[in-house]
Amino acid sequence: MKVGSRTALVALAVMLPPVAHAQDDFYRGRTVSLVVGFNPGGGADTYARLIARHIGKHIAGNPTVVVRNMQGAGSVVAANHIYNVSPKDGTELGLFAGNITIDPLMGGTQHKYDARKFGWIGAPSSDSNVCLSSPSSPFKTIDDVIKREMITGTSGTSTYDFPVVMNNVIGARFKLVKGYGGSAALRLAMERGEIEGFCGVGYHSMRTAGLADGKANILVQVGLARNPHMPNVPFIFDYAKSEQDRQIFRLVFGWLDLERPIGAPPGVPEERVRALRDGFDRAMKDPGLLADAEKAQVGIEPMSGSAIAAFVDDAYRTPAEVSARAAQMLGRSAQ
Repeated sequence: MKVGSRTALVALAVMLPPVAHAQDDFYRGRTVSLVVGFNPGGGADTYARLIARHIGKHIAGNPTVVVRNMQGAGSVVAANHIYNVSPKDGTELGLFAGNITIDPLMGGTQHKYDARKFGWIGAPSSDSNVCLSSPSSPFKTIDDVIKREMITGTSGTSTYDFPVVMNNVIGARFKLVKGYGGSAALRLAMERGEIEGFCGVGYHSMRTAGLADGKANILVQVGLARNPHMPNVPFIFDYAKSEQDRQIFRLVFGWLDLERPIGAPPGVPEERVRALRDGFDRAMKDPGLLADAEKAQVGIEPMSGSAIAAFVDDAYRTPAEVSARAAQMLGRSAQ
């Protein structure tokens, strides 16, 4: 090897350590806030606290991670805060509902962000969504709801959007009763016979909420792909009659592949976003985190930050007429 080459290699070796340790130096001794856009005690909060317990040791510099709840508007309040108010240094992250990634395309929310500009870190789970009915009702599959009206409770977001889209696209006859305060209230209303069922609950959430094992009929599964755990449950895409129907479904239901995504504000240095992504990816394989997830009965099926960014970019390329049709169905104003 020539002397000049050796000299270049030595110089490179001298240069690399400060770059490699830059994030260690930044995060060492710091606290990272994970702002959760939901109430304490719910499913999103459970995931946030699980991640906060483990991710710090996988981020260079080993910061302490604390959870802060900032509920409101289906996590739009938190998304607006992270995007517009949080420091742009990677010390404050947000955990949101997956639908905040596509809501700006259809309007109707008080969003003050561009989902393409978040520094997406990762999402701990993907989940099929389902519509449920009471075992005492005559509704056993979505075909029954196409034939006759079903009294259906809603509490906002997916519990409203999903049945409305199915009414408009496949001719389902969900009769919506608004005003319930979350999935727990919907479950109680179904048990009391106030409603015959409801939509917008995740498959994993359904099981942890005590709605499995014959306590509810699963009418249809909603998502981008069939859930292997529900081989005999009708799949929403099988009811699409045209390519535009399928585009509507991909737009409205596609975010289920990235439930509870974690994002950093725009402007966080790229190398810091990479450090956070790497830490998230390693945490999702941590045996301690996986054991805690099993105890909490929450599924870990992670999506990487780069995959979330790719999904968002693709969603923003949805044809304008498709976004407009979806917005019209949902009573919104497409942006």
